[in-house]
Amino acid sequence: MKKLTALLLLFVALSWSNELEKLIDFALKNNPRVKSFDRIKLSIGYRKTFVKSLPNPQLAFALNNLDTERYFPRKENPMSSFGLYLSQKYVLPQKREKSAEILSEKEFEILIRKERYVKQLTKKLKVLYWDFAYSFEMERILRGVEKEIRFLLDITEEKYRFGKALLSDLILLKVELLKVQERLAQARMLRKTTLERIYALAGGRLDLKGTELDVPEFLNGFDPERNVDVKLAKKRLEVVKREIERAKVEHYPDIFLSAGYGIRPDIPNLITFRVGITLPVWKKRREDMLVLEKKELYSSKLLELEDTKLKVEGDFNAFRESYRITKEILSTVEKELAEKRKEIEALLLAYRYERTDIREILRAYRLLWSLEFDRAKLLKELNQIVAKAEALQ
Repeated sequence: MKKLTALLLLFVALSWSNELEKLIDFALKNNPRVKSFDRIKLSIGYRKTFVKSLPNPQLAFALNNLDTERYFPRKENPMSSFGLYLSQKYVLPQKREKSAEILSEKEFEILIRKERYVKQLTKKLKVLYWDFAYSFEMERILRGVEKEIRFLLDITEEKYRFGKALLSDLILLKVELLKVQERLAQARMLRKTTLERIYALAGGRLDLKGTELDVPEFLNGFDPERNVDVKLAKKRLEVVKREIERAKVEHYPDIFLSAGYGIRPDIPNLITFRVGITLPVWKKRREDMLVLEKKELYSSKLLELEDTKLKVEGDFNAFRESYRITKEILSTVEKELAEKRKEIEALLLAYRYERTDIREILRAYRLLWSLEFDRAKLLKELNQIVAKAEALQ
């Protein structure tokens, strides 16, 4: 029987430990925003194909060299004609390829942005989940408080029947019981509202049982280079680097090809061929300014990268210090809890022999309950601190 009980407890513990992982896995499959990044990446792929291709050719119809007497081509005016022209702008392959390289870097940027959103989503789910678990812990404590108050009521009612307790003592305990029932309702409300927020982030509903609060381990070591914000800042540097390379070929000439066919009444038709290029006459005042703009932007992104590294390192160190202090406070609270329980045992014994009153016992219990609530809150905060620190990895 003992082995069966142990196995059952182990199964429950494993179910609790896996529940949060199942929630996160469910959210990654169902959250609409996570899916949207794949669509953005596809859209950039289509854009890349677009920039590699040539612009559409132009087809034009014209009435050429009309005289003022008759607005129509005629044989008396041999210069007049019906014209049909086809022209094509030819952008050099270097320009098109470098524009496509910018978009290739942006595709990778989208993947990093997706990773960042997944980490933020995971962090929010964990923080909410520990609020959800905290509501169960609050209810467990309050049920214990309710049981202890009813125990005090039983003792006091017995004493009251023998004239050894006051009616005000009974009223005091009943009022305390009402307060506990009110807090129980608040704990259930916290659970329901937290669940709705979890469902909204997860993109659907799944059955959650809650996990017993315990002290989590803090992360060992931290490498800011692995942080997703740092990786995103680096990738944006790569994008700007590609933009600089593209700006450097902006002055390369574009070529224009054109062919025309002119129809003249009663005389031979005309054929026209044209080739043209753009001349970088204003390169120093125009295209060079584009290169300088991108270089300044690159310098700005370098500073942003440095700032991001400092920020994430500062955030991680702050979480580590917060974890350390909170754990120390938890240790102090647990010691006070043990002392307060011993004190209450002594007071209950004294109350049976009428050496103290119910108000003194209730004051001690209130301190005990407050410490239990503090312990539960500290455990929740420790788990939330670790969840926030994990999001920086």
